[in-house]
This record gives sequence, C-alpha cells and structure tokens, in this order.
Amino acid sequence: MSSKITELQEPQRGWRYHSGQAIYVERFRDGRLIAAQLQATGIPYHTRHEIADELAFNLQIDGESLYFGWELAESRVDVDAASGCPETVISLKHTWKPLRLDLRTMAAGDGFFRRRMTLTNLSADKTLALSAVTPLSGTVFAMIDQIDAGHENLLESGGLPYRVGWMRDNEWGQEGNFQWQEVPLRAELAFGSGRGRSGHTTPFAVAHNNVFGGYFVASLAWSANWRMAFTCDQVNHYAPQHRLRFALMPVAPAPMRLLAPGETLALPDVHFGLNHESFDQTIQAWHAYQRRHVLPRVGDGRQPFIYNHWGFTEHELSEASLSREIEIASEIGADLFMVDAGWYADANTPWPDTSGDWQVGNRLPHGLEPVFELARSRGLLCGLWVEIESAGKSSKLATAHPDWFIKRYGKSIERVLDLAKPEVRQYVEDNIIRLIERYRLDMFRLDYNLDAWEGGFNERDGRQENTLWRHVEAMYAIFDKVRARYPKLQLENCSSGGGRTDLGLNSRFTTAWISDWMRMPRTLRILNGMSMAMPPEYLDRMFGAVMEGSYKGNPETQLQAIMLAHPAVSGLTPSLVDANPDLLALAKKYVTLYKEFIRPWHRDARLYHHTPVIPGYEASGWCALERVAADRTRAVAGIFRLIDAREDTFQFRFRGLDPARRYRVTTEPGGLVCETAGMDLQETGLCIRLDTPLTSRLLLCASTK
Repeated sequence: MSSKITELQEPQRGWRYHSGQAIYVERFRDGRLIAAQLQATGIPYHTRHEIADELAFNLQIDGESLYFGWELAESRVDVDAASGCPETVISLKHTWKPLRLDLRTMAAGDGFFRRRMTLTNLSADKTLALSAVTPLSGTVFAMIDQIDAGHENLLESGGLPYRVGWMRDNEWGQEGNFQWQEVPLRAELAFGSGRGRSGHTTPFAVAHNNVFGGYFVASLAWSANWRMAFTCDQVNHYAPQHRLRFALMPVAPAPMRLLAPGETLALPDVHFGLNHESFDQTIQAWHAYQRRHVLPRVGDGRQPFIYNHWGFTEHELSEASLSREIEIASEIGADLFMVDAGWYADANTPWPDTSGDWQVGNRLPHGLEPVFELARSRGLLCGLWVEIESAGKSSKLATAHPDWFIKRYGKSIERVLDLAKPEVRQYVEDNIIRLIERYRLDMFRLDYNLDAWEGGFNERDGRQENTLWRHVEAMYAIFDKVRARYPKLQLENCSSGGGRTDLGLNSRFTTAWISDWMRMPRTLRILNGMSMAMPPEYLDRMFGAVMEGSYKGNPETQLQAIMLAHPAVSGLTPSLVDANPDLLALAKKYVTLYKEFIRPWHRDARLYHHTPVIPGYEASGWCALERVAADRTRAVAGIFRLIDAREDTFQFRFRGLDPARRYRVTTEPGGLVCETAGMDLQETGLCIRLDTPLTSRLLLCASTK
C-alpha cells in the first residue's frame, strides 16, 4: 500500500504522514512536538480540528521533565534505505539542557508507522541521567464535535466508548491470554511487565472505538520492563466529548541510563497504526508490516522443521542417547536437530548450575563434533541451545568472576550476568561467535530463564545506574553483529518460553518461543493470542513428551495445533525400537503435510481469528484459526474443541477464500475429500461435530482452477 509524507509550513510547522488510508500529523508548537491527529479516513482534518495539546513524546533528564523547551534544528523528508519507504528526519535541540533529540518516523504502508529516536549528550564535560522516557504518546478516536453527540446514547445505556485488547496474564505458562477490557471514563487502564524482561505478556495492544469503529495497534520494541497506558478523557460542554489517550514507555528505576559527554543513545522503537476494517484485516495488515519491515528472513524464508533432543533424554544426555534421538528425527523427516541444555555440564549436575562455562562436559567425552557429524550424515541441520546471559552457582565462571553478576541492595543476584559491564558483554559476544564457528551451527538457540525484576545497580559517575537498559542494548548490539556476520544462520529466541516476545529482540531473530506450556487445551489459547502480536510462522510450538506437553488429548489434534505455527517435535519415543508405529506414522504424515502443503506459502499467508477471545483458566469452548495463501489458492484451518464447550458442533465458515474459485477440501483425520465452491465455503461453511473435548479437524483447501 502507498505511503507519503508532506512537510507542512502553514499555519504551523508540522509533518503529515500517509500510510495507506491512515494519517498521522505532528506539529511543532511552542517548543513542543504535538501529536495533532491520528485517523484512518485518508482525509486530513482541518487544522482547527487537530488536537492542540497532546505530546508526541515525553522525556525526563536528571529528574526534570523536558517535554517543552525544544527548538527545531533540522527537518527533512528522506527515504529509509532498508525499506524504500519515506521517513522524516527531525532534529530537536533543547534550549536549557545540552541535548539533541533525533526522530525518524517512517510511513510504512498498510496503515502503519515506525518511530525511531536517538538522544545525544552535547555537553563536553557533564554526564546526563535519563530518568524516564515515553517514546510515543498521543490521541486516537477523538469524538470532539457536536456532530458526534450520537454516542451519548451508548453512554446512557451503560456502555463505554473505548476498549483495549491485550495479553492479560504475565505469568509463566499463561502467555497469549488475549482479552478485551473497557477503558473507564476519566481513568487510566495501564499494564506492562516488571520481571526484568518483556513477558510473559507482550508489549502489544489493540484499541477499539466501540461507537464508530476502527482499530489502533501499538507495539513497543523493548526487551525489559515496560508500560502501556490508555486513558479515556471526557469533557462535557454542549455534548460529551471523548478521546483515547495512549502512552508507551520502558520502565526502570532512575537513572535508567547515564549519557556520557558526546554519547548518543538509541531509544526503544515504536510501531503503530490504524485500520478501519475488521479485526482480522487489522491483524493481517499488522503481520504484513512486520514481515516487510521488522522481522528477518534467512534464505528463502522456509524455516526448518525442528527436532529437539530434550523429550526423553533431558539434560543427562550422552553420545548414545543423542544418536538415538537423531535416528528418530531423521525417520520422521525433520530438517534440523537441536541439542538442548546439558551438553556443557558434567554428569549428575543440574543443567542450570553450570551454565556459563560453555565447554563440553564429561557427558560427551568426545565432544559435540561426532553428534553433529552423525546428524549431518542423515541430512539434518544442526542447532545448539545456550543460555548465554547466565552463569550457574557451580560454574567455573561464577568462581572466577563473582563480580560479574548484577547487584541489588548490596547483594549479588544468582545466575544473572551483568552485561552493563564491558568485560561481561565481551565474554558473552566472544562465546556466541566461538560456538557458532566451532560447531558450524545452522541455528543458535538463545534462552533466558531469569527474572532480573527491577535489575541491578552500578556506581557510575557518583550515581547508581540501573542495569536493565545497558543489558538490553548489549544484547541488541551483539545479535546485530551476529546477523551481519552470519546471514544464513537461523536464530531461535526463547526465554523460559514466552519471556521475551517483544519486537526489539525478535527483529533480530528468525523464530520465537511464545511459551513453555505445550499442554492441551491452553497451548491453543497461547497460539491464538500470540499470533495476533506476531505472524504465526515465527511462533514456535512443540509436540511430544517435552514439558509433559502431550499427555492429554488426541495426538492428531496436538499435531494439528503445531501445523498452524512454526512446528517442532521433542520426545516421540525413547528410541526407534520402542516406537509406537501408529504414532510414528502420524508424525511422518504431519511433517510431510507441513513441509509440502503449508510451508511453501505460509510466509505471506493471511490469518483469521474466528475465536479471538478464549475464556477460562485452562481455555474453554472452541478455538478456530484459518490461514489463507496470499493468492487464495490454498488454505488451512484448524477447528479445536477445548473444554467446557456448550455445544458439540461448530459452524465453520471460511473468511479468506476466493468465492469465484472451486476448492478441493481434505479433512484430517480421515482424509475425506470433497470439492465445492468458495462461495459455499464462505456463506454456508462446514458443520464440524466433535463429541469429546481435545479433538479437532484440520481442513486443507486447494484451488482446482
């Protein structure tokens, strides 16, 4: 979709961004940058209808708020080199603090925008403290004219003008619990993370105008603590006037970051946009934007089907046990063999206790080389798990460098390395590169099973600087180098499951674990919700004994669930000799189905959430997801009965097929085939009857013309 930027001179200096039919306008007024309008009609507001007082950002330096007092030093409309999209480059200098703020705002198409900012200390001799920052704030869905007074009827009946959808839970195993929440009048709805990382929720939200429609999407690309706030303002003159205010920000104790003289600091990116169609089309536009401008691809983008060793072997691995796992991976047709935790430790040592050393332990006396040689001889790519930001209490690293851990309230925090220290950061970077090169890795798996909470504190320039910001920027810088140095390397992001599912880290990785919870039925709600925040082909889901994931429900249902994400297997059988032949055949069937039917087109597929909100602690009712190829020639849909469903039938109507085409529909399990018109599949649909919980049907559609 088209994008355009116009620099405005009269009556006030400003910039108008067109992205598809969405328009965003900023004005520079009275030493402030004002978010003047954000709307989706394609027609700019008259100047008198713009918001006159809403800040586009906020900044606190040395505890002092600097939302005003700026002067415009430079402004130009440029082209983003990576995307070819137009962007502004605006430089603001502060009038009483030695600071320059550079803003780059891109109009990306599909109704979305990207904001990048850097902050430079212009002082020759004074360190400045970043106390707090809000990279983006503004107003959306303003209802300010008397012509909008019709929404008074909604309020009289007890309704509210706005609601916000977000991942409500932030506990391990509860990721992806997308729920709508009404925004109270004259009150703030705020949520975020305080664990020291961005999950187990995610910094993503969708706001909806309940009166006049439209969806607003916002995502903060930040891998530590964060906060999003939405406020429903109400002013009564001749009629109620409402607007939804929003603000996105990283969170940490001040000072979050100290800026040395002459130093430039990158602030968290923000991605945001508007759509005035359906919820499905909003999410599809969001996915399209991420695929083009945010998330990386390696090679042709066809991510490997992963077999992870952990299932029955776990951390007490050996060359013999890994060889058995390789045989299973090869037998079912997997693409990549992943060696998980424990390879670096000695026998009878818990895997967390010796993390940090990253040398092969006595469990593998001949090293990892024979294991990877065997895997490659079977046609498998090779991957390796590393929790590079940690060091266990029994590790040699912990003994040699007790000062390398974060400190809080005068005490060292176990296992959490302090990447704010240059020597620790260098150790981490050197070991990542060493492992990639020594083992010629095809995939590097990063894990981070740690809660740093509010972080640690280091004395710097006479102040106690918080560690979270420097930790995040260190990890970003390291993996930027890794991406540039090894462009064909797959990078898998995990943080005790979905602990870091933000776009800051995942813009540098090729797949992301969204939860450690694999058990039915909640695993489906996790995928259902998280596939709103990111495209499903980036989201890792697993089948097998790992994490007790596949002990409940129909095995075919569980395999069908991972077909709608980026699939992996771990723990089908202790060995091929012990294998259940029916289960092995089932696994082969779905590996082939994924590789031959789904993977060729999934990178550009449109996703439809037929059940966007799934209630209950364990996920109740039904879950239905539909993925359709961009050219509408193929589609796959999964219809899953969860628990506590009131009915045993679900009327499934495809939403994304071409009504003018005919399709051959194959139903699994059973392999039943029929041919019918796309119009009938959309208008009438298929009645799916499932008379017991934790069963499903997978519908595979292929155009016959």
